[in-house]
Amino acid sequence: MVRPLLTAAVEENAGWCDAYCRVHGVTGVFGPRAWTAPSRTPEFYPDAVTLTPSATAADVLPLVDASAGCSVKDSFASLDLPGFTLLFEASWLHFPVPAAISGWTASPSPDPSFVFLTGPGSSAVAHCGSSAAGLSNFTGDDWRGAVAAVSAAFPGLPVVGYEHGAALSAALAGGAEPLGALRVWLRDLPK
Repeated sequence: MVRPLLTAAVEENAGWCDAYCRVHGVTGVFGPRAWTAPSRTPEFYPDAVTLTPSATAADVLPLVDASAGCSVKDSFASLDLPGFTLLFEASWLHFPVPAAISGWTASPSPDPSFVFLTGPGSSAVAHCGSSAAGLSNFTGDDWRGAVAAVSAAFPGLPVVGYEHGAALSAALAGGAEPLGALRVWLRDLPK
């Protein structure tokens, strides 16, 4: 059974991808098992995000430009995608909200569902989903400040996101709690 906070994290992230892509002229579609973009998304953004652990390649690949360079966020690390290579594995995270920390500011974006955050030597993006606030695009080392800033931007919602590699280790050291695994796949490029 999928925990509600994991579902909230996945839905928030798909919403963030959708909002960011819309700002850049790409309109995504929410289906019952996946969010998909029929045309190529901006660099570093997936062409599809699975929304349920039961999603299959058939729920995703016919709805995207599945040519070389296509990427799929496998939100529950459960897809089998022939012709794709694992780009990275990551962990969905819940960030317990610390007491307010000063020094962070929010700047508006072209879409009201997200704001740009800057703090002492750090930055992030906060996105307001239906049942969680997302922390993404984090740089720097002030995790606690970033989490507090996301919570201040969208109060009353749990703060979620995902990380991998060294950033995952830093987030966990900063108090983040793992919710579940995800994978990002990339369509093999021509050799």
